[in-house]
Amino acid sequence: MAAGVRYIILSGTCFMPLGLLLLLQLHPYTPAAAGSSSCSNTSVLAKTDVPRGSFLGKESLYVDRNEFPASFKFGAMTWAIKHEAASYEDGKSDGLWDAYSRKEGAVFDGTNPSVGGDHYHRYPEDIELLTDMGMDSYRFSVAWPRMFPNGTGEVNQLAIDHYNSVINKLIDAGIEPFITLYEQDLPETLEGLYGGLLSPLFIDDFVHFANACFSAFGDRVKHWITFDEGNDFLPFAYAATYCPPGRCTLGYPYYNCTGGDSSTEPYIAGHNMLLAHAAAVDLYRKDYQLIQQGEIGMAIWFRWFEPLTTSSADIGAAERATDFTVGWFIEPILYGDYPSSMKSILGERLPSFTEEESARLHGSVDFIGLNAVTTIYATYDNDVSNISAPGYFEDWGAKLTAYKDGVAIGRNDGEYMVPWGLQKVLGYMRTRYNNFPTYVTALGYGLNSTSTNDDVRVEFFAEYFKYLIAGMRDGADVKGVFAWSLIDGFETTLGLQQRFGLYYVDESFVRHPRLSALWFKNMLTSNGTLISKS
Repeated sequence: MAAGVRYIILSGTCFMPLGLLLLLQLHPYTPAAAGSSSCSNTSVLAKTDVPRGSFLGKESLYVDRNEFPASFKFGAMTWAIKHEAASYEDGKSDGLWDAYSRKEGAVFDGTNPSVGGDHYHRYPEDIELLTDMGMDSYRFSVAWPRMFPNGTGEVNQLAIDHYNSVINKLIDAGIEPFITLYEQDLPETLEGLYGGLLSPLFIDDFVHFANACFSAFGDRVKHWITFDEGNDFLPFAYAATYCPPGRCTLGYPYYNCTGGDSSTEPYIAGHNMLLAHAAAVDLYRKDYQLIQQGEIGMAIWFRWFEPLTTSSADIGAAERATDFTVGWFIEPILYGDYPSSMKSILGERLPSFTEEESARLHGSVDFIGLNAVTTIYATYDNDVSNISAPGYFEDWGAKLTAYKDGVAIGRNDGEYMVPWGLQKVLGYMRTRYNNFPTYVTALGYGLNSTSTNDDVRVEFFAEYFKYLIAGMRDGADVKGVFAWSLIDGFETTLGLQQRFGLYYVDESFVRHPRLSALWFKNMLTSNGTLISKS
C-alpha cells in the first residue's frame, strides 16, 4: 500500500483509499431495459395501483404514522445543482459544479448539472407530487450563482421572482418550505477571484447572499439551513478530487492533484465556512428572526463509526473519527471551539478562533440537521506513525472496514445500509450534545438502476424509520425527516449513475413514481404502509 493513504478494508484482501471508499462503493451502471417500468407516464399515485398481497403488503414494511408526534414533519428534498438544470437560464452563471464537471474524469459518466431533473421548470408538478404523497414539508436549496451571477453585488431579480413563485406555490399547497443556502454551489467567479472557501473574503460574500434570501423570502420561509454537510464535501474538495475545486497535496498518492495541501486546506475551508455560518446567523437573529419568527441551523453529515472490537484502541479510533467528521462542525456551533482531540492532534495546522469569533459561534443554531444514512466499523491504525504524506484522512489515526468476522455490516449499493446506525446517531446527539433539537435532514438510498421497482429503497425507508422511532422513544428530540430525494438528479461525482429519487426522471424529464413513493403515500395518507392490513 502507498504510504500516506489510509485504507478502508472491504474484505480480507481488498483495500482502497479511505477517501474514495467514504465517497462510494460503485457497482456497474445498468439502466433498466426499455419497457421494464411497471408504471405509466402519469405521476399521480393511487393506493389501488398495488394489489393486496403485493410487495408493499409485506408485514415487515409496515410503519405507523401514529408512532410519530402529530407535529412531526415529513418531507422530501432537492438541491439546486442536482435537480434544477436550466444551468444558464435567466442570468444564472457557472457554479463550482458547472465548471468542474467539464474537467475530464470529474464526473464518472461525463454528465453535468444540465441533465438534472429540470425542477426549475417543473416545480409546480413536483409540488403536486409532494402533496399527492401526503408530505407537509419540502427542503430545497437556492442557487447562489442564480441569485448573484457575479458572485456578489446586485441581486438577479429573475432569480428572486423564480424562488418567490416556488415558495408561494408551496404555501398554497400547504407545504412548509425549508431553505438551504449553500449546497456546493459557490459562484465559480468567486473561486477564480480569491480561491473561494480558502479565503476569508468568502465570509462577507456569503452573508451578502444570505441577507438577500432572508429579505426576499423570510416573510414566508420559517426554516433555514446555512450549510449542508460541509463536514463531508470539504475533505473531498481539499484532500481529494471528488468535489471542486479538487485540491490536495502535490504527489499525494492516488488522487493525482495539481495543487493544494491536504494537511491544512480542509481545515482552513471549514474554518471559513463556520465563520460565515456564524456571521449569517448573527445577521438573521439581529435583523430578521424576531419579525419573521423563523429558525436557523446547519446540516451535518453523520456517518456512525462503530468500534470494530471492544478494545480501548478501537473505541478511541471510532471516537477520533467522529470528532474529525462530526465534532469538527458541531462543537464550534454549540460550544464555540473545536474538539480537544483535533486541537491536540493537529496543533498549529488547525486554525483557532478569536474570543469574539468563539462567542459568535457559540449557540449559533436553533437546530441541527442530521444527514445520517450509513455506518462503518472503525479500528485503530497502528501504521499512523509511518505516514509520509499527512492529510485530513490520515489525521484520524483510524482504519475503516465494512466487515467483522467476515460478515458485511450491511447491504451496499454505494453506501452501506445499516438501520441501527441511525438509532446510534440519535443516542449520541442525546447524550453527547444534551439532546439538542434535530431534524433528520437527509435520509435516502441510491441504486444503480432506473427501475421504478425500488423494493430495496422501500426496505431502507421502512427499516430506518423503525430505528428512528426507537431513537425517539429513547428520548431523542427529532422534529422531522426528509427523504433524499424527491426526484432523480445529477449526483455530482456520480452523475446519473446512481438514482435516489422517489420518482424516476427519464431523458425527457418525465416523472415516473417508484414503489417508494407509493410506500410514503400509504403511510402518510392512511397512517400505515401495510396495504393489506385490515
